[in-house]
Amino acid sequence: MPYAEANGTRLYYEQVGSGPPVLLIPGLGLDHTYYSLGLPALSAEFTTISIDPRGVGRSNHERRRYSIELWADDVAALITTLGHDNVHLLGTSLGGSIALSVAVRYPRLVRTLTVVGAFSELNYTVELNYSLRKRLINLIGMNEEMADFISLWIMSPAFLESDQGQRVATNIRDNVKHNDPELYSSFLDAILELGRPDDHDAWLTASLATIAAPTLVACADNDHFIPAKLSQIIHQRIPHSKFVEIPAGGHIPFIEAPDTITKIVIEFLTENE
Repeated sequence: MPYAEANGTRLYYEQVGSGPPVLLIPGLGLDHTYYSLGLPALSAEFTTISIDPRGVGRSNHERRRYSIELWADDVAALITTLGHDNVHLLGTSLGGSIALSVAVRYPRLVRTLTVVGAFSELNYTVELNYSLRKRLINLIGMNEEMADFISLWIMSPAFLESDQGQRVATNIRDNVKHNDPELYSSFLDAILELGRPDDHDAWLTASLATIAAPTLVACADNDHFIPAKLSQIIHQRIPHSKFVEIPAGGHIPFIEAPDTITKIVIEFLTENE
């Protein structure tokens, strides 16, 4: 199985396809299978590198303080370890926050940047959701009830009502339940450190103007978990970025509208090759 030693840890990744490299960062607590529905089309034109971030899946599980910067340093080290001068970088949700941090901290490694349903800061409802997860973990752990709670937020009601949505929910439930409660709580601490503007602590947002790579910011127009407004903030802070809203989908377009988002991403990457 493909592992790489990077930034003092052991990271699992899967590489498929040929062509320019695209590195895919999944959302909170989820593994390299996150982009599986979009992978066939992406890997037909690019070399896709799907990863398990530190603490998740088959990568090293370390009981330590986690941070957006730590994960960004891991990604940067992995890019170098795999022998790439730079990559097309794509992240969704928390993976988008990590991708933004890589672009800020290691600009030479990022050929293009794509963030989907991402956030560089929190608003009150997002902060409440993540802090509530911490409290629920203390009460019930990472069990089926916790997984169902997460599914209700990251998928749209209409999608959950469908047969496909229920199959996806089962897969996400299994993925979430494999997370260690203590580690997942540490992941939540890392997210909560992004801060809110009214706390004058939205440090990642304040850094976005330095990003020079061609950037695509995408989101679903009715994401009831990470609202489109947080994607718009990223778009506004990166003046040259392109902004796309995907109609009628939930928080993870690569699950609910994989053909639509994958086509948008491929067109953007091809334009910027």
